[in-house]
Order: sequence, then structure tokens, then C-alpha cells
Amino acid sequence: MQALVLIEELGSIRAVAQAMSLTQPALTAAIQQLEAELKAPLLVRSRTGVTFTNFGQAFLRHAKLIVAQSRRAQDEIAQLRGHWEGTVRMAVSPAIGLGLLPQALRQFTLQHPNVKVHCRDGLYPNIAPVIRDGTLDFALTPVHRVDLESDLVAEPLYSSQVVIVSGVSHPLSRATRLKQLQDCDWVMSSPSRGPGAIIEEAFQKSGLAAPKVKMLCESFLALPAVVAASDDWMTTMPRVLFENSPFKEQLCMVPIQDALPSPLICTVRRHDLPLTPAAMQLVGWIQHYALKRLDKKAKN
Repeated sequence: MQALVLIEELGSIRAVAQAMSLTQPALTAAIQQLEAELKAPLLVRSRTGVTFTNFGQAFLRHAKLIVAQSRRAQDEIAQLRGHWEGTVRMAVSPAIGLGLLPQALRQFTLQHPNVKVHCRDGLYPNIAPVIRDGTLDFALTPVHRVDLESDLVAEPLYSSQVVIVSGVSHPLSRATRLKQLQDCDWVMSSPSRGPGAIIEEAFQKSGLAAPKVKMLCESFLALPAVVAASDDWMTTMPRVLFENSPFKEQLCMVPIQDALPSPLICTVRRHDLPLTPAAMQLVGWIQHYALKRLDKKAKN
């Protein structure tokens, strides 16, 4: 099962055999034995590589979850015995990646230097499949809790501030009301109902027609550059992303006075897969800095 998961990642039996320190014939024999037990072909071999049959795709979903649960179980037992090792796998939104995460990771890695952290970009709902199949332990992402699938649970951390951003030369860069932006061309950073399409919710609450979406740019690295290079486009982004963008001098935060929605940043995980002690401690550090942030806002 570990080999099947790696085959999807690496695309060839030879590469997987090398990664697992096995001979290629031994790995091939093991896969053939599995196919015989299942009475179904799992892989199609060709000169260009290996692909999964329909049976293989169906079995792969179970294999991923079983491999992930086995890894979690081994990590949890080791950590409960005082051997802080293993891996924590998570996805983070740009807002938390540029905000609380660096501080939390610093404290966590000082406390547990032998625990590896695997961090990737990701927003809900796009990362739901890799939470569901066990690839990720959890995600830190904005989420509409009413839209959350029933097999996932979301634990709130804090509300993120979103701002409207345009290039400095945009003719409406100093607009103060949403209705002034009705005819603008918008770049979204997520599909409709996602956190990067929050302007749709703002327009709806203000009784305005849906915004005109001209581009979907799901790369938060590219988004500021795309908007900075045009005098025609507007977008929304977390304020922390705007403030840390290398293109900040070419961008303008549009001073809209209408209230914009504040996405709720949550820890999202499978409801039936508890976190390992290490994952819980990392989430604990993130919650710690989230509370410090809220206290600071309250004092100001």
C-alpha cells in the first residue's frame, strides 16, 4: 500500500523501488500478489510509466487512509512514550502563513526538534480531499462552517481582515463605497464560495449585482503581481498578504467604508481521526499566538 501511494507521486515502479530500498522485481512481485488477492488489476504498465486502473484508483483511496492512519498510530505511540519524533503534515492559508505560523513553528521546533513539520499552501474546500484521505493531519484555513462537509470538523482560531486591493493607477483606487466598484473587473483567488471570492458575499449583502469576475488566480504568490501589473483589475486579499507583498508600492488598499466579511480562520481536520500529541501541541502554539493577537487588538 505504501508503494501504491508512492507510485501516484513518482509515476514509476523503478523510482518507487529506489525510494523504498527494494529491488524492482521484488516490488513488482508484491504488487502482483496484491492484485491476485483483490482479483483485480490495479496498474497499467507502459513505456511511459505506470497509471492506475479504475480498480486501482478505488483501492488507492483506501490505501492512502490506511497508510496515513498507520503512520499516525506509530507517531502517537512513540510520542506517548516520550520519543518526540514523526511528522506533522498540514496546509495553511496565506493569512496564517504570514501571520501566526512563523512564531508558532519557532516555539514548536525549539520544544520538539526531532519532529518534522511538512507545511504546504492550501485553502478549504480545495484541501478537503487530502484531509479526508489522511494525507494531511489538519489545515489552517478560512472556512464557512455552514459549508463544512459532515466528516470534517472546524475549530475556530480568529477572524482574518480582508481588504480590497487595486493597482495604484486604477481609476477607482480611492473609491469609498462598494457600489462604485460594480463595473470593475475582478480577479478572484478562489472559486465562488471560497475565501478568495469574498467580494461576492459583500456585494450580495449590499444589494448589488454579482461582481464581474475576469480571472481566477489561485496562486497567492502571483496574485499581487497580477493586480499590480494592470490598471483594470481589483481583488481581495488578507491584509497581512498586502502588507507583506513585495509589490506593495505598486498596489493600493482601496478605502471602502462598507463593511467587508471577516473570514473565520479554523483548524480543519477529520472528525474521526484525532491529532497526534505533536500535532496537538503545534495547534496549541498557534492558538496561543491567536489569543495574544486578540488581546492586543482588544487593548488597542
